[in-house]
Amino acid sequence: MDVGPQPAVPHLCQVRVPQRDQMFTEMRSREVGVGVHYPPNHLQPAFAPWRRPLPVTEKAGQELLSLPFHQHLTEDDIHHVVSALGQAVETARAER
Repeated sequence: MDVGPQPAVPHLCQVRVPQRDQMFTEMRSREVGVGVHYPPNHLQPAFAPWRRPLPVTEKAGQELLSLPFHQHLTEDDIHHVVSALGQAVETARAER
């Protein structure tokens, strides 16, 4: 059965957040397995010969955070991730 194009990485959900490193720490302290994936392609070593400044792309790359997103998450897991993200955003806002 052909279901058409599928996402390349269906187990990750990328969100763009200010103060990503702080958000990472906040989420991990709330026992959410966040990660940082996919730095901008032009910063990868394989592309070094063609590297040039891309400030908007680089800024976006510093703001991307990966949330857990897979078929084994329970409703409680999803609620925990969403609640933790909301709390982390509020904490980051309060500290600005």
